[in-house]
Amino acid sequence: MITSYECFVPPIMGFGSSKRIGITLRAKGYKKAFVIYDKGMKDFGIADPIIENLDMANIEAVCFDGVLPDPPDEMVEAAAGIARNSGCDVIVAIGGGSSMDTAKGVNVLINNPPPIKQYFGVQKNLRPGLPMVFVPTTSGTGSETTNMCVISCVSEGKKDSVVSPVCVGTLAFLDPELTMGLPPKPTAMTGIDAFAHAVESITGAQANPLSDALARDAIRTINKWLPRAVDNGKDQVAREKMMEASFFAGMAFTNALVHLGHSIGHSIGATFHVPHGLACAFCLPEVIEYTARTESEKVVMICEAMGVTVPENATWQEIGALAKDTIRAFIKRIGLPNMEESGIPLEALLKIAPMVTADTGFALIPYRITAARVAEMFRSAYSA
Repeated sequence: MITSYECFVPPIMGFGSSKRIGITLRAKGYKKAFVIYDKGMKDFGIADPIIENLDMANIEAVCFDGVLPDPPDEMVEAAAGIARNSGCDVIVAIGGGSSMDTAKGVNVLINNPPPIKQYFGVQKNLRPGLPMVFVPTTSGTGSETTNMCVISCVSEGKKDSVVSPVCVGTLAFLDPELTMGLPPKPTAMTGIDAFAHAVESITGAQANPLSDALARDAIRTINKWLPRAVDNGKDQVAREKMMEASFFAGMAFTNALVHLGHSIGHSIGATFHVPHGLACAFCLPEVIEYTARTESEKVVMICEAMGVTVPENATWQEIGALAKDTIRAFIKRIGLPNMEESGIPLEALLKIAPMVTADTGFALIPYRITAARVAEMFRSAYSA
């Protein structure tokens, strides 16, 4: 049993908390912020009030609004070049996982030479960057509390991660008000990403008491409140609960890491350019069914956190099947499509099974399986 674990990034939580960003950063002595977001954050009226809040606190903002989904390494390197010459003393990321991953990638390259792909994997000796402040606008990635960034390597057609203290933020403003305008589909896609973090961290090779507790709480909360947030995006309680659950799932993910579901998600996302949360959801029922062979007690915890009673004498096969059906029903309840409905060709899908087994997260799966077994999961989930 792994018993060492860490907590990263203190949050400032609650409706309207992002309005405290200027006064909070000024109190910490920051004078010039490199602000990272995508153009949608400006179009939706989210970025400008935060930038104005910084300005009112006499903190100059240097803005980079070129964030792209699944941040390409070329874009991250371009942003880092601007940041290095900006004279900024803090980085502020506004948005979902892509903005926060971009900020982390920029921070890696502030004092370490590009290309960023040379730092994929666990890095303990990178030169420190700048303090980072995260303002998430979705409830899903948990990137505000993790020690890694996920980057798309364009030349190699794959996603990979930098895992380093340089990727750890200084502060996070968890303001559910910023998620109120998120439509049902992205609400579901980001929420299921948090759910995947929780169920994978509780069943993976590095699970520990802290990650288990955080994951169970996140599963219970997401199971109850994500459907409500999808059905009514103006439900303030649902939005607040989901912001909290995403943070808890991110902390569970940081301590225990994720495994097969995210390896599948990374491979599908890089190949078919599917949103990350959806890509992780496609085979998640099959992934948790697979884990029941060696992690049946943990899978029982997942079922119970979702309100399902497991018979006392159930076999691991029965436990796995029950979990698979329960998670599949939940995914359908929040309106997410399967791979066939998403237009992914089956034959092309089956060809990327070896790519899954080469993903970094595959090293953390509960027990070894082959690419052929991954392909079986693809077939099972394809039309489900």
